[in-house]
Amino acid sequence: MFPPRAAPFVAGTFMGTFMSFVMSGVVTAVNTGIAGAFVSRWMHAWSIAWLLAVPLAIIGSFFVPQLLKRVIRHDST
Repeated sequence: MFPPRAAPFVAGTFMGTFMSFVMSGVVTAVNTGIAGAFVSRWMHAWSIAWLLAVPLAIIGSFFVPQLLKRVIRHDST
């Protein structure tokens, strides 16, 4: 489907979409409750969160592998 060079963009889009969806739902529920127009409030919050989360996740997908190489110890056992 996608060439390997697109992996950071695809992974960032998937991760940003998933995380912004879940976190905006949790934060909306905590702050306003789940009664009334919860789904409407959640979708509004998600649309804003998605606009920030996806580009940040794509940018992060380029830097996180290098960061992991620095912080993860590889034992040769």
